[in-house]
Amino acid sequence: MSKKRIKEIAIQHFNRLGYEGTKMAQIAEEAGIRKQSLAYHYSSKKALLLELYEEVVQEEQRFVRLFFSESATQTLDQQLYAFLHEHKNRFLTHPNVAFMYILSFITPLEVHDFVLAQYRTYLGTLKEELAAVFTRHPDIRLSPEEATVAFVTVMDGLDVQLVYETRQSYEQALAITWNVLWSGIQR
Repeated sequence: MSKKRIKEIAIQHFNRLGYEGTKMAQIAEEAGIRKQSLAYHYSSKKALLLELYEEVVQEEQRFVRLFFSESATQTLDQQLYAFLHEHKNRFLTHPNVAFMYILSFITPLEVHDFVLAQYRTYLGTLKEELAAVFTRHPDIRLSPEEATVAFVTVMDGLDVQLVYETRQSYEQALAITWNVLWSGIQR
């Protein structure tokens, strides 16, 4: 059994059962290995979660950089709206992304400081990329820093819809907040 498969199973368990409900024995059983074999790779559930979370954050940082690099030729509104749309799709179709966001909202005390620090690195990357995008579009009425804060704040609110509500509630909230955000940013 590969570590990659163990990680996939663990993320499914964390997403479905939460940190407290996830049991190493269940991960091992589903992976088709003994618990002792799993312990060879990960000494504890906490160790497994820490490795997973760091990897997922790095994966999302790469996605953010690549997205804004590849979409640089789009208009500002197209680029920003496409990012929010792709962000939703990644949450719904990539268990790793759901894991990152759910854990950032519902953080076990045992790993709180680590998760918070890792999530802040992701936010730092996102804010850097957004500020660069806004800097390339001087025709907006806000400074790049203000526009970045506005965008991230809207995205945070939309993430609540993904974590606690449904895809439909995200789409409804996006339709409403997008108009407000874009009206507030453009000249």
